Amino acid sequence: MSRLKRLIVNADDLGRTSGINRGVVEAHRRGIVTSASLMVNHAAAAEAAALARDNPNLGIGLHLALTGGPAALAPALIPSLVGSDGGLPPKPEGLAGAQPAEVLAEARAQLKKFRSIVGREPTHFDTHHHAHRLPAVLDAVVTLAWETGLPVRSDSPDVRARLRGENVPTPDRFIDDFFGEGATLEGLILRLGRLELGTTELMCHPAVVDDELRSGSSYAEPRRQELAVLTHPEPRAAIQAAGIRLIHFGALARGSAVPERGGAAS
Repeated sequence: MSRLKRLIVNADDLGRTSGINRGVVEAHRRGIVTSASLMVNHAAAAEAAALARDNPNLGIGLHLALTGGPAALAPALIPSLVGSDGGLPPKPEGLAGAQPAEVLAEARAQLKKFRSIVGREPTHFDTHHHAHRLPAVLDAVVTLAWETGLPVRSDSPDVRARLRGENVPTPDRFIDDFFGEGATLEGLILRLGRLELGTTELMCHPAVVDDELRSGSSYAEPRRQELAVLTHPEPRAAIQAAGIRLIHFGALARGSAVPERGGAAS
C-alpha cells in the first residue's frame, strides 16, 4: 500500500448523453474529477471520445454496460443477456441466467468498440450498476484484466478480495455514497479529511442536466448538484491542504509511469 494518500475521482456514465459528457469534462477542467468511465454502446460515445482527446489528463476507462441499454453484439449471439426487445436488462437482477461465455463475448465486444472509438486502451474496467458483483460478470472482467494488465474497480469487499487474489490492480478503498442526498459540499470535505493512506476511488455522476438525461435516467437532477460540488473551490483546497495526490487508474496499471499530482488535476 502506498504511504501517500492517493485519490481517484471517477465520473461514471460518460458517453450516455451529451449532457453527461459536458458535465464530466467541466468537472475535470474546473474541478477535481481525474477519471471517467465510458459507455460505448450509446450515441454520445463518439462525442465523449473526441472530448477525451482534448483532455489528455482525464483517464478514460471502460464502463462495461450489461444492463440498462443496447448491447454491442447482435441479440442472436447473446440470447441469455437480452430480453424479447433485444435490449439488455434494466438492472443486474436480470442477469441471473446469463451464460458466462456470452457475458465474456459482450465484454470483449465492448472493449473492441472502446479501442475503435477512443483509439487506445482504457485506463481501467468497471461496470454499470455494479454488475461485476455478480460472479459471471466478475469472471469476465477478471479475464479482461488478465489479458490487458489493467486495473479494475473494487466496489465491494468480496470483489476486492477476488481481484487481490488474482493479482489484478485495484484501489484499496471505494467511496460510493457521494450520491443523491449524500452529494453535499460538507459531506465531501468530511470524506476528504478522513481519507486514509493508500489509494481510494470516489465514484461520482456529474452532468449538465438536459431533457435527454431526464427522459432516460431515474437519477438526473442530483447530477447537477454533484457537478456544483465537484467544481467548488473548497474540495480542491482541502485536497491540497491534506497532501492528497490526485491520480487516475492509469497510475495503478502494471508497469505504469503515470505521474502523481498534488492537488487538482488539470
